[in-house]
Amino acid sequence: MGVLLGIDLGTSGVRAVVVAPDGTLLATGRASYAISSPRPGWAEQDPEEWWRAACGAVREAVGGSGISPREIRAVGLSGQMHGLVTVDRAGRPVRPAIIWPDQRTVEECRDIAERVGEERLYRTAGLPPATGFFGPSLLWLSRHEPAAYARAARAVLPKDYLRYRLTGEWATDVTDGSGTLLFDVARRSWSLEIVRALGIREDLLPRVLESAAVAGTVSGAAAEAGLLPGTPVACGGGDQMMAAVGSGVISEGVAAVSVGTGGQVFTAIRRIVIDPHRRLHTLCHAVPGAWFLMGAILAAGLALRWFRDRVGGPEVEEAHPDDRASARLAEVAGAAEPGSRGLLFLPYLAGERTPHMDPHARGCWVGLSLVHSRADVIRSILEGVAFALREALEAIEDAGARIRAVVATGGGMRSPLWRQILADVLGRPVEVRPETEHSALGAARVAGVATGTYRDLREAAAPSLHGPREVVAPDPGAVPTYERQFRVYTSLYPALREVAFRGAGGEATGGRR
Repeated sequence: MGVLLGIDLGTSGVRAVVVAPDGTLLATGRASYAISSPRPGWAEQDPEEWWRAACGAVREAVGGSGISPREIRAVGLSGQMHGLVTVDRAGRPVRPAIIWPDQRTVEECRDIAERVGEERLYRTAGLPPATGFFGPSLLWLSRHEPAAYARAARAVLPKDYLRYRLTGEWATDVTDGSGTLLFDVARRSWSLEIVRALGIREDLLPRVLESAAVAGTVSGAAAEAGLLPGTPVACGGGDQMMAAVGSGVISEGVAAVSVGTGGQVFTAIRRIVIDPHRRLHTLCHAVPGAWFLMGAILAAGLALRWFRDRVGGPEVEEAHPDDRASARLAEVAGAAEPGSRGLLFLPYLAGERTPHMDPHARGCWVGLSLVHSRADVIRSILEGVAFALREALEAIEDAGARIRAVVATGGGMRSPLWRQILADVLGRPVEVRPETEHSALGAARVAGVATGTYRDLREAAAPSLHGPREVVAPDPGAVPTYERQFRVYTSLYPALREVAFRGAGGEATGGRR
């Protein structure tokens, strides 16, 4: 029947997986790259570096699987959301990609809210205006780099650039499109009302397909990826929607908590939910006729990576590569007691989204004293991320979603300690499924639906829905500590907003009062 290939273009690297039709993971390939910050608050990456990394990861996965490229039935794509890639008529990037942690578009976000109207924008696009999103970044480009904007023939999302390099075809899908701020989530298409209100060129935007549609076939120009020309390539989707498919979160009542570079909490919904406080994102699901309610934090694994890179330590120097170094830090944190002896960490290193929607929020420790050890400091980072994710989950439930089960996904959840901290902070059991590369796996499953290996996404997700899983139960001894600390944690942003965040990052905007 043929195997399936899934490619996930993440923020820190590319993952590729080769999957058998029965869901067995045959091999994985990986390649990493860095974020460039040429100015404070900017976050950029080179699309050519993405392509080189993707080719390397695919060759590693295919080679490791022992199969021939002829045995690959289809390819699916997943990718970091919100970012902007602009290319010229020859398909060459006109400048580095502006990716989701970027904070340069505060003024553009204000202007979009004023031109469209905050309430109308949120009800149409499903999103509050936020820095790092495709729409504000494209508006910024038109204002600040008009020559690059004039040269652009297409504006696409990160994984769509990879698909172009594979197939020579331009397209996006409903899930990634719905994260741009230029989309009508109810109609699952571009919102010409918003696009025209902002004066953005309509010809820049690619066609929109459902995730499980075939968007093209591998071309001869993609030979360096080692794939057979003519292999179908599915449209795919944003990384969180593909992670939902990869972890089996396709029905209402199940929430996934993802800890990658950023952090997300998401659940499937069958009708569009509008949060009156505008804390959440409503996005299109890969499942036709379904949507996605999501809360996002900007620094999850990124917070631990920041500590690793800027502070380091002997365990970091001893460990290689980077993900192993982060794992060693998490092990060090295990020596500290739950609650880190009262130390609290706010993980707002890149601003924050849910629930505050404030690009000027800043990370900090509260309660630091001479009693605290290195283990306490590191553990407080893990706990601070878990507190932020609990805030996002509570916002989702407050908006009306009924959550009966929580599934943990993302690279951070490989840490047994972080999984336990998450269960203790949430005060509820957390399911951990054996698959690890959820986004790449979801992309492969979508490719299987696109080419008839599976009837639909429910059948494709059956191994996750009915397979083995670990259930991490809350520790009764730790839960009361975290309940007390969570109440303090939620009081810190309002207390610090006007005093600390305004002084650190300029005028604080967008937060709830």
